[in-house]
Amino acid sequence: MITNPMIPVAVAGPIVLAMFAAFAYGAIRYGATAIRRVAALILAFMICACVFTINLRIMKPDSDSKYTRPNLDVLFVVDTSISMWAKDYGFNKARIDGAKDTCNYIMDQLAGSSFALVTFDYESSIRMPLTQDDEYLSDTLDVISVKSMYSAKGTSLNTPYNDMERMLLHMGKKEGHSRIVFFISDGEITNGDELQSYAALADMVDGGAVLGFGTEEGSTMEDVDGYTVRDTETYDDAVSKLDESNLQQVASDLGVEYIHVTDKKDVDSIIANALANAENVEDTQEGLANYEDTYYYLVPVLIVLLLGEVLLSRPAVLKV
Repeated sequence: MITNPMIPVAVAGPIVLAMFAAFAYGAIRYGATAIRRVAALILAFMICACVFTINLRIMKPDSDSKYTRPNLDVLFVVDTSISMWAKDYGFNKARIDGAKDTCNYIMDQLAGSSFALVTFDYESSIRMPLTQDDEYLSDTLDVISVKSMYSAKGTSLNTPYNDMERMLLHMGKKEGHSRIVFFISDGEITNGDELQSYAALADMVDGGAVLGFGTEEGSTMEDVDGYTVRDTETYDDAVSKLDESNLQQVASDLGVEYIHVTDKKDVDSIIANALANAENVEDTQEGLANYEDTYYYLVPVLIVLLLGEVLLSRPAVLKV
């Protein structure tokens, strides 16, 4: 049993005491006989105790709190290089905003799965190991911010390879878990690297997609200080363009589909496929979902007590 008060006890306590004092005053002042006064006091105490108990919201364990969830381990690999702040997604939104919206949408649709996050720019980082706390991962995505253009050192799609491999190996330790990967980028390689093959990871990927953000026309971008990023060779405003050929190569290597994302729902078919092929497991919800309210059992009792109070006090009031 647990309690989950509707009004904090520190506030409800004085209110209930004030109620009892009002009832007691009425019983003593208007009670016709000593017996009636005692009965009214007992009834007042029971009413106040009932109100206080209802407010406590006593909850009992719920045996039906289990639910079915997909047995999926979902890995987001998100490009956070400065080019992802180019504003050519949707209506003048940054690519990274579209990426975050899409990740949150995927988590909503695959609720109950485990999620992990790898981000990369000129270096890679495992930002979040596997967790079912999708709100925590969403918060982690929210705090990702653009860097200064002076700290940018060029981007390579090869950068997250080792962290991806490490996470996929970890995800594969649990039998029955399907490993889903969403590789999210604009596809630009700006440090001169040649794109390496991701084919060695294909056997560890059971589904997902490579998601491309941006446009062929491209867009300028601003850094953390609000300055427009400049081309280091020409000193003109730098324009970042979607490079689909690189992303399509990564998708082909991993054995997944490539999707140019212009709306978060563009990934619906990938989500549906992942759910259709996932093994479902029974689990128990965390938190208050494990408990059932019991306060409503006392509501009829309170109604009866209040009716008793009305009937008990009515003759005395009429007499006065």
